[in-house]
Formats: sequence, C-alpha cells, structure tokens
Amino acid sequence: MGSALFISYSRADMQETDWLGRLKMYLAPFGRQGIIDAWDDQRIAPGMLWRDEIARALDDAAAAVLLIGPGFLASDFVMEREVPRLLRSAHDRGLALFLLLVGFSGYHATELNEYQAFNSPEEPLESLQRSEQNRILNALAIAIAESLRAEKPHASKASDGRGLYDRVLAIQRHLSDTRMAFVAQCRRRDDLVAAIERRLKFDNEMEYEKFFFLYYNQLTDGERFEFDQIRAMTEGPLQTGNRRILEAIEGDDAVLEIGPEITALRQHLVFWLNKFDRVFTANRAMCLLYTGVEDGVPFPPRVDAAVKTWLHRHKPGA
Repeated sequence: MGSALFISYSRADMQETDWLGRLKMYLAPFGRQGIIDAWDDQRIAPGMLWRDEIARALDDAAAAVLLIGPGFLASDFVMEREVPRLLRSAHDRGLALFLLLVGFSGYHATELNEYQAFNSPEEPLESLQRSEQNRILNALAIAIAESLRAEKPHASKASDGRGLYDRVLAIQRHLSDTRMAFVAQCRRRDDLVAAIERRLKFDNEMEYEKFFFLYYNQLTDGERFEFDQIRAMTEGPLQTGNRRILEAIEGDDAVLEIGPEITALRQHLVFWLNKFDRVFTANRAMCLLYTGVEDGVPFPPRVDAAVKTWLHRHKPGA
C-alpha cells in the first residue's frame, strides 16, 4: 500500500464542481502503482466513529492536500480541528502540505497564507478554463507522488548483473530520447525567436526563458502555436524522460557507482523536476525549462560517455 495522503476539504466547495472527485481521478494511477493511498472522509463507512477515523487518518498521513475555498475557510471543524493538526504535523514531523486554491476566498487573512500555495490565490481553479484546471490537477498529482516517493528510503540493493545492466541501458535510452527532443526544441525555439525579432524589429539578447516570458502576451496566433509546440516538448518527452532517468538512478544505489557523472546527473534532474513541478506547470508564459550553471547543477557533459563505457565493460556474456 502507498503512503497515506489526507485530503482536507469542505462539501460546501464541492457543490458546483466536484474538485475532490477530479483530484482523485488524477491520483488514481499513482494509487495503482502503490505510491499514494489517498484518504478522505468518503471512506468512513456507516456505523464508524467518524471523528476517530479522521483523527487516525491525520496521524497516519505522510502528506496532505488542502482544497481551499470559501466553504473550507468557513468550516469550524476544518479550521479548528483538521488544519491546526496538519500544521503541527508539518512542523513536528515534516508532513508535506499541498495547498490548492479551488475558489476565491479569504485565504490571505488566515495562517495558511504563510504556506506556499500550489497555484495562485489570485487565480483559483474556478477562475480558469477547464484545460488549465486539468493541467494543474495533473501537476499536483505528480508533485504529490514525487514527494511521497522521496519519503520512502531506497533500499541498498545488491542487483544481479543483468538487472543492473538493464537499468543502465534504460538510462542510456532515455538520455538519447531527451537529447533528440532537446535538439528539436532548440531548432523550433530559434526559429520562433527569429520570427519575433523580425516582426518587432529588434535583436534579442535576453535569456530564452525571460524572452518568452516578457513577450508571451504579444505573440501572434501563429507564434502562439509554435510556442505551444515548444511547451509540449517540455511537458512531454523532456519531462517524462528526465523523470524516468531519475527513477532509474534512485531505484538502485549501484547505479551511482558508475561514476561521478551519474551523481551530477541526479542532482541536475532533481533541480530540473522541482522547477518543472513548482514553477513551469503553474506558468503558461513558459515554454522552456533550463537548469544549469547559474543553479550550480549543470547537465554533466560526459555522462553519455560514462554510461556507454560502463555498458561496454559490463555487457552480459562479454
């Protein structure tokens, strides 16, 4: 069974939109993988002592999602029983908190304002288009899964030779896939920048992330189409490949023994994915995501050679 996730909400905020049901839909794949065991009060069966069940779930939780709207803040039980206990657990034992603003509310006037919300309080889910709501809910589910996955200690496995070889081979394949996607993205990036420069009659000297952020609202329909294609590469093959590489590295301590390049790659990917989950997914004005020298975790240039050399030396039957 996965790590326990406590979902705190108010039924009053679910009247027009079932945010709870929609979030659980995005959490479901991680439940099947045994990463997340999502708990909410709908799991309290008739005849159970509901206060005791909630208290037990609060104590067992490794993470919690707060679906914040006006009903949530108006609920005495939520604000006087659940929230203080969750905040104490966050302080005392490192409970991971995810605050999702589902409706306009007095969030800033509460103690919750001290905690970083997953989405903008000025743009709660109810103010967004359905597709943008789905994007945020999906990003939240991924972020929770990553948090809970990180909570589990990685066993120091003594892999058999073939199992380790296959894992490193998968890393090589994902590195190749992400490199191809990155090269294709750079080509489209350069073409789009050149088109904007020609139209606005200037030469860009800004970093690409800042450039697109600044000119996002000035894009033409054609430029917006290209922008979305570039963003899709970040959200799709780059994010997926980076996540799978990190999972392969963290799934077996022996992978790190390949060399310092793998340790450097792991650090780079941790930063990249954290930026993806916490910054990129919440900002439609971004289509590119770079983590490099300025963050102190550049992509290790010799990692492909290190992986290739290791695979050559450890090929089964060689």
